[in-house]
Amino acid sequence: MATHYISNVTISIVVLLASLIANVVATKEAKLSDVDLLEFPLNLEYLEAEFFLFGSFGHGLDAVAPELADGGPSPIGATVAKLKDHKIKQIIFEFGLQEVGHLRFSLKYFLNPTI
Repeated sequence: MATHYISNVTISIVVLLASLIANVVATKEAKLSDVDLLEFPLNLEYLEAEFFLFGSFGHGLDAVAPELADGGPSPIGATVAKLKDHKIKQIIFEFGLQEVGHLRFSLKYFLNPTI
């Protein structure tokens, strides 16, 4: 079961990277803005946040930070991990909260600069 789950995550990340490469190749002549360059790492932050939050307690950004989910749909097939140790579960949850902090910082200072 765990190997199947890891392979699905790996395939998803590879597809995400391939779509980025295809997009860069397709727009090679077009000059990319700073916002264009920040969108991919921002998408990875969203992916990491959802992964850790769902893995730790079964809910994603829509439960922890609804302003970041922006009313979008919940991930399909995401479930809580079967962790027996409460400390490990808490650490994974804290990883998710850290990713929420990264998202808030990135959205506030990189994509909507006020300085």
